[in-house]
Amino acid sequence: MTEQPRQTSRWKHSRAWLGRQTRGRGKDTIAIMVLAVFAIAMTLWIFTQQKAALPSWAPLVGEDFIHLTAEFSSAQSVTPGQGQEVAIAGVRVGKVDSVEVEEGHAVVGLDIEPEYLDLIHTDAQLLLRPKTALNDMVVQIDPGVAPGHVEDGHNFPISQTEPNVNLEGFLSQLDSDTQQYLQLLLAGGAQGLSKGKQLSGAFRRFQPFAHYLADLNGAVASRRRALANVIHNFALLTTELGRRDNQLERFVTSSQEALGNFANVQGSIQESLVEFPATLATLQAALTSSNRFTNAARPALIDLIPQAQALGPALDASKRFFAETTGPIRDQIRPFTRQTRPVLVHTKQGAPYFNKSIRGFGNSLGAFNSFLNELAYKPKGSKQSFLFYLPWLNHNLNAAYNLTDARGPILRSLVLISCNGASLGYGLAESKPYIKTLLQSARIPKANELPVIPEDPEFPGFGCGPES
Repeated sequence: MTEQPRQTSRWKHSRAWLGRQTRGRGKDTIAIMVLAVFAIAMTLWIFTQQKAALPSWAPLVGEDFIHLTAEFSSAQSVTPGQGQEVAIAGVRVGKVDSVEVEEGHAVVGLDIEPEYLDLIHTDAQLLLRPKTALNDMVVQIDPGVAPGHVEDGHNFPISQTEPNVNLEGFLSQLDSDTQQYLQLLLAGGAQGLSKGKQLSGAFRRFQPFAHYLADLNGAVASRRRALANVIHNFALLTTELGRRDNQLERFVTSSQEALGNFANVQGSIQESLVEFPATLATLQAALTSSNRFTNAARPALIDLIPQAQALGPALDASKRFFAETTGPIRDQIRPFTRQTRPVLVHTKQGAPYFNKSIRGFGNSLGAFNSFLNELAYKPKGSKQSFLFYLPWLNHNLNAAYNLTDARGPILRSLVLISCNGASLGYGLAESKPYIKTLLQSARIPKANELPVIPEDPEFPGFGCGPES
């Protein structure tokens, strides 16, 4: 109950003391207050210009940030609170807020300005790079292309980050021989740079080369689209070759076999090359002859030019002819061919057999023609042709058939047969019954039914009749 009056009295005592101190010093008090306000404003302005950010509750100069974290294998020279920036394409989008160690790697906290958050995707890549020679580090962000963007508190794993690589670390990874070679290279470079005049003369000698190289680069730049197409096509070619590795292996094997065969016939190739000069000489002689022919044919070809020029009206006339015959061919000949095509197809099927019949009939006509020539042929001398005896044959034929009966004309005939013929006929009839029937129908007598013919003394054993 006594604490509140004590505070009130102390406040009144302070006000009274302040009033006594400022009494008569109003201008000085106002100047001090103005200087204090101006100092506060300048302090806030210096904070904003020194890449320092005040909390969002600070009036006018306070800022809101989105906090992200990124894991790095090494956060060397990363110092929070000194305005080390986070950049995208060289543009500041935030600052480094904190650095911690978790499970053997560094976790760097990043404060990102809200308006740039939509640019950073989940597959973004983060790189630590020095901005100055004093290792003032900056976090470079490759935004990525994955759909969507990161949210507040997102953590980038160590697989999406890459720390700064120091020259000392790179050199320490080299073996001793490589380090010695590098030292010799640097020493040689220093020695070369110490001879300025000679180095200047060497660079002057490169001036024509640089001029030609500039022309070459200009030509390449003017054909960059064609070169891009060439590189693209070459990439397609190499991709296709990669897919055809088995076929390429077979091709190389076949080429090896072919080259081996060429090696085996090396002697023959050498012999061919030995004969090649003679072949070239012959070819040269032939070309010389063809040159003479060309010179001789040139006047004739020149004389043919008027005929070739006169061929133009003839071609124009033939053009009119073709135009006039288009209608009949389309409206008459083509329908006719369509209608006759089935008939011709069937005719083609029977053509081989008809060809065989025609050939046989032709042979028959040839034989019949030979027969007629034989009948009409009259030999020299008193002999007559067979046609001379044709009327006699007709007369004898009529006389032979002048007897008739109920069945028609009867041929008068006389069968002459010898003993041997009768014996052979009936001997053959023993195995051929139909021959025996024919012999009996014609009333051919057997050998023992013929009249007795005595044996010839010159040919004993040849007789005929019952006694033979």
